[in-house]
Amino acid sequence: MRWLWSSALVLVLVWAGLVGPGGTVGEAAAAVAGAPAPAFEVVTFAGEAYSRDSLKGQPTLLVFWASWCPVCQKELPVLGRFYTKDKPGQLRVLSIGFSDLRGNIERYVKAHPESFVFPTAFDIDNDVAQAFKVTATPTLVLLDAQGNIVLVHRGAGVLQNPQFREFLAGLKG
Repeated sequence: MRWLWSSALVLVLVWAGLVGPGGTVGEAAAAVAGAPAPAFEVVTFAGEAYSRDSLKGQPTLLVFWASWCPVCQKELPVLGRFYTKDKPGQLRVLSIGFSDLRGNIERYVKAHPESFVFPTAFDIDNDVAQAFKVTATPTLVLLDAQGNIVLVHRGAGVLQNPQFREFLAGLKG
């Protein structure tokens, strides 16, 4: 009887889009590893434009976050330290505030300069997040130099993610 309830719960969650067919939470809504990154364009608060095409040739970590997100508030300083101390030189980090008001994102960035040592943009109308099928904050998307999605990581701890660490080790040679 227990298996029946478990199966029914998985079916309901798959139907709701919360669990992928393999039973992993969130897969149904995430961009797919191995797929090319969707076309997108953002402009940072410093006025720099970034797009899928402009990022080709350099591996990139996209960090989708919101100022109201407590996990983001803890993870962004960790990423700032990583960016300044540990990241391989060829890895680009691009922060994208979404699911928030532009003013909130700008104020948060200005109030935390030690965290935002990498370019930061605001995703107007959440178009970029929707293109990557991002539904949670924070979500980190790792792109290889060819512009393909290597990893989609939700929540804190991307620096401890074995797949992320393996990717970084490959960059360091």
